[in-house]
Amino acid sequence: MKLSIVIPAYNEANSIERTIRDIREAVSRSGVKECEFIVVDDHSEDSTFELVKGMGEKNINSIRLSRRGGSHTAIRAGLRHSRGDATLCISADGQEDPGVLAEMAGKWKAGAKIVWALRRDRRSENWHIRKFAQLFYYALSFLGESQERGIDFSRADFFLLDSRVVKSINACSEKNTSLFGLIGWLGFGSDFVEYDRRPRAAGKTKWSFRRRVRLAKDWIIAFSGLPLKIMSAIGMFIAVFGFIYGLYLVINYMVGSPSPGWSSIMVAIFILGGVQMMMLGIIGEYLWRNLDESRKRPLYFIEASTTNAETD
Repeated sequence: MKLSIVIPAYNEANSIERTIRDIREAVSRSGVKECEFIVVDDHSEDSTFELVKGMGEKNINSIRLSRRGGSHTAIRAGLRHSRGDATLCISADGQEDPGVLAEMAGKWKAGAKIVWALRRDRRSENWHIRKFAQLFYYALSFLGESQERGIDFSRADFFLLDSRVVKSINACSEKNTSLFGLIGWLGFGSDFVEYDRRPRAAGKTKWSFRRRVRLAKDWIIAFSGLPLKIMSAIGMFIAVFGFIYGLYLVINYMVGSPSPGWSSIMVAIFILGGVQMMMLGIIGEYLWRNLDESRKRPLYFIEASTTNAETD
């Protein structure tokens, strides 16, 4: 088994060396005989790229992107240059425990093409982030938008991919998507292991609540027509409500107690106007993504590299 290890990093100069050291120890205990590291610097503002480059080891390569694209874009850049039979994608902050690599490799050898590492719990996170993740992934599962069954994505952090899965991801060129959603959509057989997340050694998380909401929106719009279906349902509901309310006004008029006009008209205008603007915004999201994809701009550009990597 040749293992590729993709590590997305943004401002992780204080932790990247420790993370690589921990992964190396886990690799040696897992029985893997050959491995390569691909550290993708997501246009850090510190010396992350220089530190990795300064290691000067053949099996540790580093790629620096010309602009920040987020960890999922960095992972996809690393997957593009992965050459292993399997690829481990793990963050640079040292919180994810590579000690479960041996168990993950065992699942892969048993036939799983995707092996997820799931946290045993998320109690260390703020309650609103934890509940948002649980609600979002539960909704995806309930609505049938996720192809994965039995995998709790709200606890998923890192993963091991077979080379065929990596090849399939590389064949998908869309930019406005969720990597987790894309992996689940591919439909390859999957399994999971559980681990205890470690405290962060240095720095602070780059995953703000705003970035999490954006990721959720990307997942829904990229893999589902659900917002458009909801728009149709709301439109039908408002049309039926308007018809019933119209009958109510006619009946009131016939019995001699007409409703005051100004208030009812303004309420109807505000409700309908707000719903219409919301629907136009949803349609705009889909149109914008189609426009952005039609430009066929590359997902990322490589500013510097210790390999022969080129712009993708």
